[in-house]
Amino acid sequence: MIQTETQREAPVLLFDVFKTLVSFDGDHVDEGTFIHLAQWLKYRLVQVTPQALERCYRDVNAHQMAGAAGEPPDVDVRTVWDAVLAGFGVEASRRETLVPELALVYRQVTTRHIDVWPGTFEMLDACRGFRLAVASNTQRAYTEPELKMLGLWDRFEHVVFSSDVLACKPHPALFRAALAALEVAPADVVYVGDNPYDDVLGAGRLGIPAILLDRGTPVPEGVALPTPLATLSDGDPAAVARVARQHFGLQG
Repeated sequence: MIQTETQREAPVLLFDVFKTLVSFDGDHVDEGTFIHLAQWLKYRLVQVTPQALERCYRDVNAHQMAGAAGEPPDVDVRTVWDAVLAGFGVEASRRETLVPELALVYRQVTTRHIDVWPGTFEMLDACRGFRLAVASNTQRAYTEPELKMLGLWDRFEHVVFSSDVLACKPHPALFRAALAALEVAPADVVYVGDNPYDDVLGAGRLGIPAILLDRGTPVPEGVALPTPLATLSDGDPAAVARVARQHFGLQG
């Protein structure tokens, strides 16, 4: 995307994804998950039992998670599945094709519901004049296709996920990566999310103010949390833009 000087100078609204832009019920993993995956691989001439596949996946994931620098850490599931398939003798040229497909099949069979959160498009429409970007705890292998599927991907100038930096919010790595990519200072950004701990605290650690969307995300006990710019309930899609404009001293 080619930007004018005016666009580059506009303040940034940086968004979380799940329970902020997207409603989601997933991560339902059981023994049936790996039965399905093993059968999927069998059709692609990779012979592995569900038990061996699950054991290898969990071992590789734990090993890579232990080596990640973030606190809390994250992995890139593409590297996990690549190592799993390599362990079962799948050559590198085939893994390039199989890994992204296998990651999406895993996501599909463990997801019960995914859709745009009601009012999201209206909220983003109201934010015209801001630079819009995403920084979220999730996997690029999953959520880039999901945002494209839901018609949200092209709304954003830049997107960074925890799998890109191997660290999850509230660790500052995700926010730092977004600031660097957008070439902005914390004072030029407002973060928008639903989680008082991950989002308000995480952004606040770098001096980024946050707008909290009140969607029932629990608050950890015994943790001192910054006060958000505003706490907003559903029903007024223009509220985020209105609060952000007031914060930055913009008209309209």
